[in-house]
Amino acid sequence: MIVIGGDAIVDLIDRGERLFEACPGGSTLNCALAAGQLGSEVLYVSTLSTDAYGDLLAARLAECRVSLRDNARSDAYSSLAVVSLDETSQPSYAFYRDGTADREVPVAEIIASFPQSMSIFHVGSCALIPIEDQDAWLSVVKAAKERGALISVDPNCRPSMTKDPVAYRTGIARFFHEADLVKLSDEDLEYLHPEWTTDALNQFMEIYAPQLCVYTRGSEGLNGYTREGVMVEVGASLPGPLSDTVGAGDSVHGTLLAEIDRLQIAGDKLSQLNQQSLSEILTLASRVAGMNCTRAGCQPPTREEVDATFG
Repeated sequence: MIVIGGDAIVDLIDRGERLFEACPGGSTLNCALAAGQLGSEVLYVSTLSTDAYGDLLAARLAECRVSLRDNARSDAYSSLAVVSLDETSQPSYAFYRDGTADREVPVAEIIASFPQSMSIFHVGSCALIPIEDQDAWLSVVKAAKERGALISVDPNCRPSMTKDPVAYRTGIARFFHEADLVKLSDEDLEYLHPEWTTDALNQFMEIYAPQLCVYTRGSEGLNGYTREGVMVEVGASLPGPLSDTVGAGDSVHGTLLAEIDRLQIAGDKLSQLNQQSLSEILTLASRVAGMNCTRAGCQPPTREEVDATFG
């Protein structure tokens, strides 16, 4: 089973003329949706509000066959993100997360909810910006690692939310050192290590040494790098008119989690992926993200929908 925790946010997407569409969002919740849609058994351990937006998030998780931990609801309000789209449908975000439900991280309860068989634990994004939240989630990560789970991290950096960039970078490096899988974008890497003006990705691999790093480059596609030196490049997919790119990177990451789980890749086997296997995983991830981009908000496809679209 895949276990995921982190930010659970309702995206209020600006559709023009003062009309906003409320869509389930938050990077880690989106990953859970994508993995669930691809047929994986997923447990989502973050806290959701009992308000109407929390009900929206819980209902969407259930639609994608994602389970919630017991007693995972809070009377605190839901986190919100106001999403504006530019002329190329690229999103920008304004977040409202002070005192919200997904900021509540009951470490002992989350660890107690772990299933007996846990293949991967994933965390990232806004959940790893406040230092106190970092400390809580790091305790959860270490407990998951002790249970034998692979650790997955997506920084999905949000500079506009980060009040102390130096403290943030120092804190999130702790997660990279624990991680077996890291997905990050070109923008993430530039923000995390602005001092690396050349050969930044190789420096990242040398210092943090994840078993697998997947590097996304927007419309230019994505690259995968294993610790054993295998590198694969896959182009972006877009099998229809572009709606928006909300959740595209999360759809990539959810696919990575689902495929690692489906193929029962455990221990150090992730670093030993050969070129063909890694290419197949990344190709599916690109296709899932591409189909998501033809839909409003984060709406990743099922495996059957991908097969029907791409053959």
